[in-house]
Amino acid sequence: MPISLHTNKIKIEKDCFIEELYKIILNKDELIDGTLDGKATQLHKFYLAIYIMNHYNKKQQNSQYFDYLITSIIESESLFVIGFTNAGMMALRSALECSLKFLYYEYHPIELQLNEIGEFDIRGIEYRNFMYSIPNFKKLNFIMKDDIERVWNELCKYSHYDISVIKEISVISDIKPIFNDGESFNNIKKVIKDVFRIIIIIMFTVNPAWLEDVEKSYFDYVFEVLFKAEEIINMKISLKII
Repeated sequence: MPISLHTNKIKIEKDCFIEELYKIILNKDELIDGTLDGKATQLHKFYLAIYIMNHYNKKQQNSQYFDYLITSIIESESLFVIGFTNAGMMALRSALECSLKFLYYEYHPIELQLNEIGEFDIRGIEYRNFMYSIPNFKKLNFIMKDDIERVWNELCKYSHYDISVIKEISVISDIKPIFNDGESFNNIKKVIKDVFRIIIIIMFTVNPAWLEDVEKSYFDYVFEVLFKAEEIINMKISLKII
């Protein structure tokens, strides 16, 4: 017969795990007005661009994949702040994948209906290849297929547990908030920015009038936080953004 642990022993082990978990969670005051306020703001400034797009969507794009995209975005920021870097990267990959599916099915309503009943699905590369085939996307001179494939492959390393990027975690105390490691923090910011650039392009490819009549400060912010001046011009012309 298997050896059973007493219920009190299980509770004690659970309590120890919870205690260790909460030790690694940063103090809220440090992130709002303390020493980590600046770094937390640096991270959030990229996320804010997506949150603005979500806020002003107004359900014009009523898609399950858009909903999944936003959920994955929120989860990734939450995970990064707590210290779960690997899981945060996986959530970013999920967000990018959902954005590509969002784009594909907005152009393929019949396939979407089939997908919703489990009768249609294609490989990830086919979702990406559809994006590369869109004429307006081809007009963008600052982001190419190779750029997107590089970002995608980087994110896949975390999902596939590539030892070159996954940090070994043996006990919960090994988990460290991203703000404690300057090099890791800068790398995460770069990945987030690269992913969000692609997602914003996808959103405007779906609907060039996404931010039509939105207050100018919010409209400008979405572009300026993620793109260079010459990229913004090319993007607005190529995607016919209003």
